[in-house]
Amino acid sequence: MRFRDPDCTCEIAYPGARRIWCEHCLTDGPLPGSLADPEWERRHNDPAVLCEAYERVRDVHPDLADQLLRAADLLDR
Repeated sequence: MRFRDPDCTCEIAYPGARRIWCEHCLTDGPLPGSLADPEWERRHNDPAVLCEAYERVRDVHPDLADQLLRAADLLDR
């Protein structure tokens, strides 16, 4: 599952595609497994990572939380 961190406003600076971190990612870190996560390619298919992301967004972004929980359940089978 590829998903965006709804609170991330990081930007990319060219040339070199250098990431300019937003305040959210600097303080809380990017949502685990999201496209903002520097390790997302390795982590986005890990049910434990998706559950961790679910815990972070369940109160603020319930629709995304439901998607994360369903994806983690499907991967865990």
